[in-house]
Amino acid sequence: MADRPYEYPAADTSAGIRVLHVDDDPDVAELTAVALERERDAFTVVTETDPRAGLDRIREDAIDCVVSDYEMPDMTGLEFLEGVRGIDPDVPFVLFTGKGSEEIASEAISAGVTDYIQKRPGMDAYTVLANRIENAVDQYRSRQALAESQRRLSRFIDQSPLGTIVYDETFTIRRVNAAAESITGYEAAELVGGTWLPIVPPEVRRHVAEVERRLLADKGGYHSVNEIVTKSGERRLCSWHNRVVTDADGTVITIVSQFEDVTERRRQRRELEETNAVLSTLFDTLPVGVLAEDVDRTVLAVNERLFEILEMSGSPAEAAGADCQELAAAVSDRFDDPEGFLAGIDRRIADGEPVEGEEIRLADGRTVARSYRPIELPDGRGHLWVYQDVTDRKRHERRLETLSETSQQLMTARTREAVAGIAVAAARDVLDLEANAVHLHDEDREGLVPVAATDALRELVGEPPTFAEGEGIAWRAYESGESISIDDVREDADVYNPDTDVRSEMYLPLGEYGVLIAGSESVEAFADHDRILGEILAGNVATALEQVDRTETLREHERELVDKNERLEEFTSVASHDLRNPLNVAQGRLELAMAECDSEHLAVVDRSLDRMETLIEDLLTLAREDDADVDRQPIALSTAARRCWETIETTDATLAVETDRAIRADEGLLRQILENLLANSVEHGGESVRIEIGELSDGDDGTPNGFYVADDGPGIPEGDRERVFEYGFSGTAEGTGFGLSIVDKYVEAHGWDVRVTESETGGARFEITGVEFEEPPE
Repeated sequence: MADRPYEYPAADTSAGIRVLHVDDDPDVAELTAVALERERDAFTVVTETDPRAGLDRIREDAIDCVVSDYEMPDMTGLEFLEGVRGIDPDVPFVLFTGKGSEEIASEAISAGVTDYIQKRPGMDAYTVLANRIENAVDQYRSRQALAESQRRLSRFIDQSPLGTIVYDETFTIRRVNAAAESITGYEAAELVGGTWLPIVPPEVRRHVAEVERRLLADKGGYHSVNEIVTKSGERRLCSWHNRVVTDADGTVITIVSQFEDVTERRRQRRELEETNAVLSTLFDTLPVGVLAEDVDRTVLAVNERLFEILEMSGSPAEAAGADCQELAAAVSDRFDDPEGFLAGIDRRIADGEPVEGEEIRLADGRTVARSYRPIELPDGRGHLWVYQDVTDRKRHERRLETLSETSQQLMTARTREAVAGIAVAAARDVLDLEANAVHLHDEDREGLVPVAATDALRELVGEPPTFAEGEGIAWRAYESGESISIDDVREDADVYNPDTDVRSEMYLPLGEYGVLIAGSESVEAFADHDRILGEILAGNVATALEQVDRTETLREHERELVDKNERLEEFTSVASHDLRNPLNVAQGRLELAMAECDSEHLAVVDRSLDRMETLIEDLLTLAREDDADVDRQPIALSTAARRCWETIETTDATLAVETDRAIRADEGLLRQILENLLANSVEHGGESVRIEIGELSDGDDGTPNGFYVADDGPGIPEGDRERVFEYGFSGTAEGTGFGLSIVDKYVEAHGWDVRVTESETGGARFEITGVEFEEPPE
């Protein structure tokens, strides 16, 4: 079964909402009640003009949300909040006040109000208030539903026959059921607040820590079987089923581990397997040396490969039944430290813990890796030893480490010549390619030009040649992009110089930049591992060359940006100061003139000045955010649209959001896109326009690749659809002509595309594509 994130239980949104409104002004209280009940059929609003009566109402009545004024004669809104919390600590509390300031808002939030809304003239404030009340009550009911769900889960855990341990996201134990107490021997109080360390044997802790890491990384389930240590010190084998519980956003809520004692079951199964656990014909086919001994340290079996690695005399058949201690002493002189070799055997047997890949030096300079495993036999614990010759692997690892260091040097090089010099030195010193050179492609000279070479190569061939386009094996490798290893170049039709002293060659392409060539006077000089390591070096060199080119490009781009920013700063200075100051003076003088006389011309001037201010704001937005950073986060389209809708003067307009999916977008830029599109529909579609937001699908499989914003207004003439995103273009005299330009700008910043077409009702329809949607939960 696929892993599914934990989903919060849904709140009961069909139930009515009972609101208590407290305001010392009866007229305001009555108006608020009428406005809220008109906004929502589900609302029932009761009012009180005395906060003390409001407290009595909360004690006697079922209230879903409290709305209160701030400044009242006998008690402030925050004092009233304190009384409410004494009665009901969780009921939503909205401060709805005409006395607004940052200080009051900060104090209200610190006091624990659910929301803070400042009264404003007109009915729009009640629309906002209704939205906030509805959201607050929905969240409150969701929390209540979640609490009930958690109570049911708690009963399930308590009654489960499996041992259950519940952890928080830091793997601190938060709960232990009775079955877990019975298996571990610990009381719940002894484990809660701690970790799993008391019940996990030392040799298993690394494994359990790895399980912990995988659980948090994968956020799924994990099954394992390992020993525990009970409170009395007894070891028991348990089968574990671990599960990470997350919410819909992928946030870890808890980790649940359920387990059962399988000690007896495992013991019985092992008894059936012990008769053939060691004596297997596979011994002779293993690529590693293997020796098994019983509890008395008598050889049970040994394979031929161990005799080869340790250069032992005799045969595996003759060694069977021998004393392992005597056999070890007889081969100890094969090791660089004979006494250390023997002491290591005794130490591993005494510890009784598995050991992987313990490296030991042989007297002839080779390296072997020794591994140890205890074997559970019917009459006690035996021992399994594995020896592997890792000399070539160690040499390979050292080369890889050195190549890693070389890659860091390559990344610090600032020129192509410096990169080439480091490359030939690394090929010589790390890969033992004594004679090698780097040829880089030069468009002006139309060929692969030698840029760096070792002294050994110059002694072998003289000055390296330039390979013209299509010339030699070098160009073949460069053009194909595939490395080439040739055992005898004299037999290749593309050989550059048939009379050369070079017999073997290896060609390593450096991407689009050139090729690294290594040569030898010997036939078949290059093995597969030389080619593999050479390809790693060549890849690092190509990356370094790409970085050199990119760095130079970035420097030039940086110079262009400096010039551009200087022009932008000059523009924003004029727009924000030289234009705004006279505009402010004009607005102030207009206000004084309107107070002194009544003229229809002044209203026209007022509208014109407002339009000028809007133009300046839009121009500054376009200028200052020309290279807006895009911080993509999962954002629900419905949530973003509703928040934007609350900020727009909509009169009788309606919004329908036909999707509950989330997209990856920058929250601020997405909000600007939606606000401008919604405002455009309201502006051009009329007071009762209907706007719809929905998904766009790509192909027949219905995969979403974007969203649309459509209305039922008059639409946009086909001849104007290509121009609506141009700076300054507007379909009305009141428009600034920048709203849709900003939409186009922020869509492009995301890497999306936008186009305008006709909606099904003949209105305007804006389609935004190339959008990345979040995968829905399975």
